[in-house]
Amino acid sequence: MVLKKVSLAELAYRELVRAVIDGSLAAGERLAEEQLAERFGISRTPVREALRRLNEEGLVETVPRCGFRVCRPEPAEIGALFDCRARIEPLALELAWGKIPADRLRELAWALEQAERSSDRAGALEVDEALHGTIAESCPNRPLAEIVERLIRRTAPFRNWRGFEGDCGGLFQERRELIQALAGNSAARAMELLAAHIRRGAAAVTRK
Repeated sequence: MVLKKVSLAELAYRELVRAVIDGSLAAGERLAEEQLAERFGISRTPVREALRRLNEEGLVETVPRCGFRVCRPEPAEIGALFDCRARIEPLALELAWGKIPADRLRELAWALEQAERSSDRAGALEVDEALHGTIAESCPNRPLAEIVERLIRRTAPFRNWRGFEGDCGGLFQERRELIQALAGNSAARAMELLAAHIRRGAAAVTRK
């Protein structure tokens, strides 16, 4: 029975993370336990556990006498999160260097090419998510990888905000260059491109 409850809480957590990241649950939106439980077809207890976990990770916040709502941080806080990523994620890449499967990079390159052919912005962002996830997964230092994964989740929802409506060609080119660098021979070059890529994302999100 306990294992089932943990499983349901994990299921609710994953569904909520995905909804926050893809914008289905908008920044500032109130999260009612009863409605979410009905949506997932489970009791309120695992939903409450999932919301508490999201609160600890900074994706939702508590509201006195109202429960939870999706976070909408100020630009300065968003900038700080991206700055943290730009400093830490390249370290994970340095440790992951030589451990990222070549087949995985080819898959990402192919997926990006398909998205570019149809000018599929959403597809490019899916490749971006998978690319950063692959770097974290390939990092042998698990505590560091978990920090990176948490930062990725914290910043992922912001790509649905203003500022990502810019040049579509640049969207694809930047990710193509990064994938090529990961498949290349210079870890330093790949780390440099990764940090610059993250910082450009921060500038796009916080642009007024």
